Amino acid sequence: MDKNSMNNNHWSTYWQSGVLTSLPMDFKQNYDGELADFWRGIMAQNQGHTRILDLCTGNGAVAILLQELATELEQSVSITAVDASVIHPSMVARQFPEKGPIIERIEFIGQCPVEQMTEQLTGPFDLIVSQYGIEYCDTAGAAQAIQALLLPKGRLVFVSHAPETDIHQYMRHEERIYQLLEDLGVFGLMMNFHQDRISANGFKNKLSQLLPTMHNDPTNRSKDLFMTWLGALTQLSQMNNNQLKEQKPRMGQFTQQYLDARARAADMLAVSDKLTENPQWYLSFAEHGLELIDHGPILYQGKHHAGDQFQFKVGSKSLDQ
Repeated sequence: MDKNSMNNNHWSTYWQSGVLTSLPMDFKQNYDGELADFWRGIMAQNQGHTRILDLCTGNGAVAILLQELATELEQSVSITAVDASVIHPSMVARQFPEKGPIIERIEFIGQCPVEQMTEQLTGPFDLIVSQYGIEYCDTAGAAQAIQALLLPKGRLVFVSHAPETDIHQYMRHEERIYQLLEDLGVFGLMMNFHQDRISANGFKNKLSQLLPTMHNDPTNRSKDLFMTWLGALTQLSQMNNNQLKEQKPRMGQFTQQYLDARARAADMLAVSDKLTENPQWYLSFAEHGLELIDHGPILYQGKHHAGDQFQFKVGSKSLDQ
């Protein structure tokens, strides 16, 4: 899967909200536990001043974590963090004021796809890292760009999503609900009313046709996503025309918020499928001059498969060239 081919608007909007990680329900501040311990071990290997490049940084969760670890370990580092989306570290500083001084020490570059980053970056780097990002890229293109930016003794270290986890299963269940809502015409109805393409009476008539189907769906009535939409639509159906018109802006925002969430989940599920179909996807990095020195699972809280870690160094063949 080539992330360059994605429309990144749904990720740009997400980062604009000021969230720090792509899993805010699980990591409310930043990545912690075994994930933080893994990166602490990687940083402990640094020698002298270390130039670090964080790929697919989002709003900079890993870059911020590494800067904090460098301070803890009394290391001299310079960190550059890039992402294909429009990113908003300033919004993170608003949400987490205590991280403001850390964020100011990091160079952030948005709209910088990994596969094309050599056009915007000048290396070399001692350490290139990524977490929950590099697997979204075209692997061969990413490997080529990374190899070009690494020092002769440089390292590539990343944590990828596990191929199939409880989170992915949850997303697949939610996608079935999104598809049901789409088949019922819910999203189109909401956006048409928001954009003045249908009258208030026409909107309520359409609601009266689809709500009985939702109320009589015993399979999905235990699902939070389904019940959120059923509750919202039921409430709208009970409003008078003037009240409905007042709700138009919020209806558009509400619908777009869920459409963006669906698109982000679709990206994650596509990555899950990619890793399942090609379990040795990461060997493309070895084919581009990097040598795999370690890899294995990371278990969060000792039991949850949070992802898989991979560590590469510049191979001897590359050094000879």
